[in-house]
Amino acid sequence: MIKKTYTFLHLSTLLAIFISTVLFFVLFQKDVVEYLAQKYLKEYDVEYKHVEGTLFSGVLLKGVKYKNSVEIEELRVGYNLLMLINPAPRLNFINAVGVYVDADRILEMQSKIADESSAAFALNVSKLSINKAKIKYKEEIYSLNLEGSDINFRDKIDIQKIALQAHTPYARISLEGNVKANRARGKSTVLPSENFYHKYLDFLIYTPNELEVTFDMSTKKAEFKTSLKSAVFKDIKSVLLNNLNLNIIYNFNDDFFTLLSDYALLYEGNEVSLEQKSMIMFDGKIDSEIKAKILKDEMGLPFESFTVKIKRDDNITEAVFDAEDITLNVQTKDFKTFLLKAQSIYADLDAKLKTEDNVFTLLGELYLKSDAPYLKEYNLQRFSKLNLFISRTKEKTEANISADIFSLNLFQDEKGVTGVGKAGSSKFDIKGNLNEKYLKIESNIKSLKMLLSELQLGMTDDRVFFDASAGIKAEISFKERVEVNARVDIPWYKLELDSKNTYTGRDAFFEFFYADKEISVKRYAFEVMEHKIYSNKASKIDINENGDIELKEFWVYDNLLVKGALKPADMSADVSIKSDGFNYISDDANVSAKIDLHVGAEDGSLRSVTGDIELLEGVVKYIPKKEYAIGDEDIIIIQDIKDDEKKTFNTELNIRISSLKPIRYKTEEVDVLFTPNLVLYKELNTTMQLLGVLYINSGAVTISQREFKFDESEIYFYDEKYTNPYLNLNLHYYTLDNIDIEIYITNRANSPVIIFSSNPYLSQEDIMSYILFGSSASSAFDTTAKGSKTQLGTLALGAGLKELFNKSANLNIDTLNILTNEDGTLGYEIGKRFSKNIRVVYRNDAISSITLQYALSKSIRVDVDVKETGQGVGIYYIKDFN
Repeated sequence: MIKKTYTFLHLSTLLAIFISTVLFFVLFQKDVVEYLAQKYLKEYDVEYKHVEGTLFSGVLLKGVKYKNSVEIEELRVGYNLLMLINPAPRLNFINAVGVYVDADRILEMQSKIADESSAAFALNVSKLSINKAKIKYKEEIYSLNLEGSDINFRDKIDIQKIALQAHTPYARISLEGNVKANRARGKSTVLPSENFYHKYLDFLIYTPNELEVTFDMSTKKAEFKTSLKSAVFKDIKSVLLNNLNLNIIYNFNDDFFTLLSDYALLYEGNEVSLEQKSMIMFDGKIDSEIKAKILKDEMGLPFESFTVKIKRDDNITEAVFDAEDITLNVQTKDFKTFLLKAQSIYADLDAKLKTEDNVFTLLGELYLKSDAPYLKEYNLQRFSKLNLFISRTKEKTEANISADIFSLNLFQDEKGVTGVGKAGSSKFDIKGNLNEKYLKIESNIKSLKMLLSELQLGMTDDRVFFDASAGIKAEISFKERVEVNARVDIPWYKLELDSKNTYTGRDAFFEFFYADKEISVKRYAFEVMEHKIYSNKASKIDINENGDIELKEFWVYDNLLVKGALKPADMSADVSIKSDGFNYISDDANVSAKIDLHVGAEDGSLRSVTGDIELLEGVVKYIPKKEYAIGDEDIIIIQDIKDDEKKTFNTELNIRISSLKPIRYKTEEVDVLFTPNLVLYKELNTTMQLLGVLYINSGAVTISQREFKFDESEIYFYDEKYTNPYLNLNLHYYTLDNIDIEIYITNRANSPVIIFSSNPYLSQEDIMSYILFGSSASSAFDTTAKGSKTQLGTLALGAGLKELFNKSANLNIDTLNILTNEDGTLGYEIGKRFSKNIRVVYRNDAISSITLQYALSKSIRVDVDVKETGQGVGIYYIKDFN
């Protein structure tokens, strides 16, 4: 039994020694590694030049190749033998030097390898080091050094930490990150290559040159994000890009990468927010789209957003700018010469832009559109084509805009900008400094009518005549915003609506300030029919993006407030006119009134005026003008008051005129207190009516040093014949001997009925004698004598009547002669002319007669007499003796 036991132990010991010897030989013998490499690596198409090491601690392979896709100069693999026995073997390290990878071949074989692999492969590596590696991808070489730790290969790749130094055709990259499930993420520093910079970024100047980039890479795509605080366009250094965020996306199956960016663009106080999407091909082609929103606008652009589409190929770069009502197409081959084509609702532009040797030159043509808003009402035939020229260097800038009768020449250097603008025969002098951002414009226009005629911008209604001279002084500042300070002086103007309505004025002026689409009229003054209209109180006017005008505060005489809206597009208006104490002071009146009116207009015509005017107090001194009057006191022409032509313009009127207390009317001859209670009324397509009554409370009329006192009287207005009202006038004339002569005037103003009475009773002849001479007819004239005294009295009476009637109301006669009959009584002769050749004379002395006078020529007249005693015809020859 002992022997058997000894024999078993002996054989077991020998077997263990044998097995140990075999394992030691296998694990530590270098030839075993070479044998296994030759047997198994070649089965997987892996070639090598030299192998060394043991199965126990690790191996070294040199000159490794894999299917002409991977080459490694030296590959070291270190491991712990016990860790290889695990289901997921772990290697201590893998160190590769001089690696070359053809990524295009690898990607081609990837799907095939995945299909042929039936068993799952798992491997863990504590540390990975790849030095002097080169990767070929799409005929370009990428050099890199890679360090990694805690690497797990199973179905996917996980790397806890990775550090990479890479040199690519586009940039030098230094990154740190990790890989999880075949997706690499981290941060890196990128220095774009000179080739990439000149190819894609040469138009920019930015600092620092290195970019901080975050990356996100998978087996399908790579994404890089970076940002720049600011960048400047190399050729346009006044353009600043702020807060640039860049996102580069590349799909490995594509031949382009996508650049997403957003940034702010600043230019001379203007700011634009932009979002840009670009597709950049590796052959240099670009397809880009920019969406922009204007945040700050100092240039008054007619839009708030725009888009730009950029397309670049081998031969040409094209950009299309599109905004509201504006399209601009730009083409260039070398970024030195640009072809510009622009279209808008206002004009079209065809130009060439050159930037070479620090010289900026623009040469083109601008075509105004005749149907453009605000322009379609004008004849723009002579402005249909504007020639443009701009030349700019570091030292100076020259610009010229010219048309048929218009030109603008500007010159700028270090001293500032000067220029001259010409429109027809008018000249505009321009001075300023663009660096300090201000301009001064001065001009003296001798005749606005001539200027409008030269520009073919005259009024559409030829029946209206308007002309004026104007002196313009304006200062324009565009520092933080556009501001305009201006004064317009109008030495004279003339407006002639028709032969009876002519308005002239002198020494008018307007001072205003403009900023942020708001006009402040600081003060103004002008004349209408010798009435000065002015205000020294600032008025505020707004203009919106549609060109509508809002009268926020518009003052007249500093105490009449006008508010509302004016729309030039459809020539409409809706305004209110208010004042609690409007005070009007002039040579004609000094009155105050409470005013509340509403005014509406459509299509350039007044449509409605409604409201109330309440006179508070004041004195009126207005004297109606006598048209066609002759100044010789010995010649009297008394005109009829003719009805105005009935005009049925489409305006509604409903204006009530009243007064809080009696208003005084005072002239040299008249001093009365009156109270109005009137309504100006008009419906559409009807004539205007004046309705109501004008109460005369008290007062007096003085004619030829004779005073006629008013009792309470009225003037009634019933209809559209407001110049011919009904009269109910009661006057008194008190003689020196206390005789009260009452005068009643009734009927209409153009045909008054005058009734005389007296207390005590007097005859009509005595009443007229008292009115004219202050005494009775018997004492004023010696009717029994037949000498010069009677003739002298008759002449005096005639002269007195002439003076009286000349200063009184209207009578339908053109001659009045006082006759002295043989019996001492008075007669009269009245003449009325009906036309140039026909005149009728009525004579009442001893008998009544009517004579029809007909002028055959200047020297021959035929008279036909009709008397109580018979008829007769006389032919007269008239001769003037000078």
